[in-house]
Amino acid sequence: MDRSSVAAGVERYSRPQLAELSGVPARTIRYYHSLGVLPKPGRAGKEAVYTGEHLERLRAITAMQVRGLRLDAIREVFDGESGPDGDWRAVFDPRLGDSADPGVTVDEQGLSELLGDRDDGLLDELIANGYLYRHGKSWRIPEPAMLTGALILYDLGTDIALSGTLRTLIRTRIAALADEMVQAFVDAAATSYGGDEVPIDLDRFRDRFRAAAREVGGATLAAEIERAARELDL
Repeated sequence: MDRSSVAAGVERYSRPQLAELSGVPARTIRYYHSLGVLPKPGRAGKEAVYTGEHLERLRAITAMQVRGLRLDAIREVFDGESGPDGDWRAVFDPRLGDSADPGVTVDEQGLSELLGDRDDGLLDELIANGYLYRHGKSWRIPEPAMLTGALILYDLGTDIALSGTLRTLIRTRIAALADEMVQAFVDAAATSYGGDEVPIDLDRFRDRFRAAAREVGGATLAAEIERAARELDL
């Protein structure tokens, strides 16, 4: 599938078309129906008919899986009440509802400049692994830094599927670490500033540590990767 066929899009899809656009195999789509994480399709005679809502739901499922959620938890997210902006991501991670969202949107020209003269099939792989997706007439990149890393690894000979696996590892482990760090701050604040009656300013904590975390976290991860590779004689 080339870029023009993706860009054209339609409002009604057959199951094969939905599978192609979402990067989710048709058999997996049927499996999602059985679990209740994806609504049943409509019907046109004997043919299953899907809409843009099904496509967006599949992208949401893929994005939540990248963040480490299991399918039973994903079903609970969709079954539960949504956040004030109606975005499933605010239910899963309220921080995604604020201005800290690092995602960017690019047009067709911006996407072409980003991918350069790399193989046309790369676009399909990036979509399938959640690095970008259609957003109206543009393209949404949820995590630009992750996409940049995937392209660097691709140019060095690492396929996108493996990069996607590494992305999942990074996101899952970092999310757990972030939870521990914030909890450590909360615990320390309760004892350092006079006990439980003193309000804990998590917004101030976040603002102070965001820039430092980007610098220190990236450098630390790079150093630890170098150490691990050295120990394995890679």
